Amino acid sequence: MPTSNRQLFNALYEELCTLARSRLRREQAPISTGTLVHELFLAIDGKGLDFPSHAQFLAYACRAMRSLLVDMARARLADKRHAELMPLTAGLDVADHGGGTPEQWLRVHQALSQLGAEHPRLLLLAEMRVIADQSQAQIAQALAISESTVQRDWRLAKAYLYDKLGHTLPRSADPQLPAAA
Repeated sequence: MPTSNRQLFNALYEELCTLARSRLRREQAPISTGTLVHELFLAIDGKGLDFPSHAQFLAYACRAMRSLLVDMARARLADKRHAELMPLTAGLDVADHGGGTPEQWLRVHQALSQLGAEHPRLLLLAEMRVIADQSQAQIAQALAISESTVQRDWRLAKAYLYDKLGHTLPRSADPQLPAAA
């Protein structure tokens, strides 16, 4: 990792720990906050990545945390003896409608990947919301867009994810949801 990225990582270490702690609290994954953050460092270190801003670094960190958690879910599925031990959830805003199994987490990962292929900005926003559990205000600030744009884009992303996961979006959650393009 270039010196400036190491400095960026060090400067944002507490924020990264907060993001990891928030995610792991819901996941009940067999990994500690510190371990996830240090695994994140190892995943970034030596790749020659350049992050010109804090927001871009945090966006990449959200994606890398998601990848690390997905890899953990895959490993748990591969080891049938332990596949049932730790439930996973998709996040507070995207219900998984089940026990939060590794299979369900992988379905969420696939839905997020499809969203990214069609709408990269919506993927970034969804990762920040679902994976990093950031508020609309935090996302707006990080992406340099208005909160109303975040709210509109989140409605689209949430509807897309619900559709890909085969669930119906609760009417009370978004009665005026526009059709996704």
